[in-house]
This record gives sequence, structure tokens and C-alpha cells, in this order.
Amino acid sequence: MKINTATGPIDTASLGATFMHEHVSCADWSLRAAFGETFFSAQKVADKAVAMYTAMRETCGVATVVDGTPINLGRDVALIKQVAERTGLNFVVSSGFYYQMEPSLMARPQADIAGMLLNECEHGINGTGILPGIMKAAVDQPGLTPYLQKILGAVGTVAAQTGLPIFCHHNPSLHDGGDILDIFESQGVAPGKVIMGHSGDTDDLDYLQGLLRRGCYIGMDRFGYCAITLSLEKRVATIAELCQLGWADKMFLSHDLAAFLGMGAGFDDAAANLMPDYTFIHTKVLPALEAAGVSQELFDHMMTANPARFFEGR
Repeated sequence: MKINTATGPIDTASLGATFMHEHVSCADWSLRAAFGETFFSAQKVADKAVAMYTAMRETCGVATVVDGTPINLGRDVALIKQVAERTGLNFVVSSGFYYQMEPSLMARPQADIAGMLLNECEHGINGTGILPGIMKAAVDQPGLTPYLQKILGAVGTVAAQTGLPIFCHHNPSLHDGGDILDIFESQGVAPGKVIMGHSGDTDDLDYLQGLLRRGCYIGMDRFGYCAITLSLEKRVATIAELCQLGWADKMFLSHDLAAFLGMGAGFDDAAANLMPDYTFIHTKVLPALEAAGVSQELFDHMMTANPARFFEGR
């Protein structure tokens, strides 16, 4: 089966070890247009991303990265393509929208929003010829508002028509994963085509197993935030317990890191001081998982077999 990447389609057999949720940058285009290089230097960010991802490839043997940056979180497909070409990595690009309300979308009918997304999924992003390989949606505080129900409905419509899978950022403390899956299913998307992202931000096994029993995948994908959210120890213990319960086939491991976040001085300073790099899962998380009883074989399974099966729809 073929998967679209920033540098062209590849076969699922070529995915290799895959991080299912990372970023090159999250740089708001309005701020880039208004403030130029005082806010964002594309060349500096590209160089930093190339250095970080090259270290990851050489140290960890990861071959593919899913860039989870949607349209309104600063998606820059030219930048992603440059990093892909310079590192030799496969980068899967996302279509879809983040959870903040957009004035340009508030009054638009769901069908119109779906039409815009479908156009770039079928014809390429903004004249670049780059086709998305996954859809992105997001729900956070204040939960599933009517606006977000419309956005998720549009994303689900496009996923159903194109066959693309969905990654959905969600806040597990809200316990709304089942409601999110209901919306996607109402548009014809099977739960097995959905990753409920950021599920690793909780150690509530009852909630996580409820999602897994619905048939979706879960993203244990915020290891870049251990220092400022759920601890490394709790994340590892949760994964180990789920593996023991037989759910290793349904989990993905990632950092959710970016070479540039642009979320504000306080957040970015904390990120620079506290967040690890893209080698963290292999150099720190893997030994902790092994100490908790998760074998190298299971780790490799989550990194390599699960992404291929997910993209193939198996």
C-alpha cells in the first residue's frame, strides 16, 4: 500500500521505525507575515530540525516521521520537504485543523470545510503537489463545542472519502474520546482508522481500555513533555501495564516535539530547558520500559509493525 510523504509516495514496507506524532515547526503564519525573522527564521529552524532529526536517524534508526502540524498551527510543507530531503527521512504531512476557533471557519458550513480539505488531499497542498498522508483533528478545553463538532465532522468526511487515517489530539482528562469516535464513525470512519492522541497524558487504565475496546489506536506520544506533564515513570508504568493486558498492538510512541514551537517566551524557554530531543525514547524510555518488563521485541513492534498496520487499515 502507498502512503503520501513530503517527497512522494512510499510503500508501507518502507516505513520502518516510525514516530507517529512529531513536528518540524509550529509557527503561526500571521505572526510570520507580520514580524518576519524577528519571530521566525525559516533557515535557522530548518538547520536546527535537520540536526535534530539527523541525530535521531543515526542514533535510533528511525526512518519515518508523521508531522502532526495541521493547517492552522503553522503547517509549512516546503520546510518539511526541505528537512526530509536533507535528512533522508520520510515525512508524512497532515491535513485538517487544530482546536482553536477560526473566524474564517466559524460560519462556513461543514460541507464547505470538507470541500477545502478534500481539494488538497486530492490535488496537493497549495500548488506544491505534496499530498497529505493523514488527517489531523483536535479537541481540548472547553471540550466538544458545536464549532469543533463541525470541524471533526468535516475531517471525518474527508477521511472516509479518501481512506486517509486520522490523528486526533485530545485531552484525556475530559474523558471525551468516546464522543470524538462517535463523530468520526457518524461520517463513516472506523475506529481502527483513528489514533486518539496524547492518551499517554493519563494513567487512567479504565479510560484507556475503554478507548481500546472501541477499536482505535492510542498515542503514547508526549514523551517530550514528561518534565511538565505526567512523569516518565507514570507513562512507562501505564504502557507496561497495557502491554501486559494485551494492548501492545494498539499503541504508538512519540515525543510531540518541534524544532520551533513559537508558543510564547515562557513556554518556549521551558521547552528548551526541560524537553528532550528526538533520541529520548530510544535512549531513556526504552531502558525504562525494559526495566518495567516490556521487551525490546514489543518496543520494536510498537515502533515498526503498528504504524504499517495502521496505515494499511489492518
